[in-house]
Amino acid sequence: MIYRDKFYSKYVSAHTSQLYGEASLNDIKKEFPIWRAYFGRFLPDNKNVKIIDLGCGNGGFVWWLQEVGFKNVNGIDISEEQADEAEKLGIKNIVKADIKDFLKDKKEVFGVIFARDVLEHFNKEEAIDVLNIIYDSLKQGGQFVCQTVNAENLLWGRLRHGDFTHELAFTKESIAQVLNVSGFSEIKVYPQRPAIHGLKSFIRYYLWRCVEHCLRFYLLIETGSSNGIFTQNIIVSAKK
Repeated sequence: MIYRDKFYSKYVSAHTSQLYGEASLNDIKKEFPIWRAYFGRFLPDNKNVKIIDLGCGNGGFVWWLQEVGFKNVNGIDISEEQADEAEKLGIKNIVKADIKDFLKDKKEVFGVIFARDVLEHFNKEEAIDVLNIIYDSLKQGGQFVCQTVNAENLLWGRLRHGDFTHELAFTKESIAQVLNVSGFSEIKVYPQRPAIHGLKSFIRYYLWRCVEHCLRFYLLIETGSSNGIFTQNIIVSAKK
């Protein structure tokens, strides 16, 4: 769609810099303990495994993976501004590329594929196409890990509509449904609660758990079941 080209060409100057300010390596380093809490469980023991981060932004997550010892990590992003920012920061192995074009000839190449804040940028047909291509690009037994907008959260609209290029949001049921259709197995969906990495985050975490209990009670009253995930984002893992 033409509107995407226009928006992605100015994704840093018109969006991310407005939200977070100018990126710096020091700011990215502050994310390391958070990423370890959220994604460390998915990292394999083999440091030579081939990993790609789809929609990598300024490459901070790729840099973290490189810093913890993974030797074959690359990132792609459709926004030239994002790729340029990674280059200015000195983060290696980041290129501008469209996910479908980049992966279409890479069959069974990657041991792990990350896609954080990516799937919500596609419409339904595109999301299925992308997931099929991701599945084909994984080695047998490889793992796909994504982070995406949780439509079950009461404030889900903040993320769903906070970026004009967002098209979708998922619940744990619908993300499992679409991954199953695409051939994935061993699908697990996790809440993205505040990650504990200091006193403030410790307090936030336990206050959130109180809110979560209230939401479960509300759901129990209405539906008879308290089963749900209520964080604004969900993290999902699946195997080929």
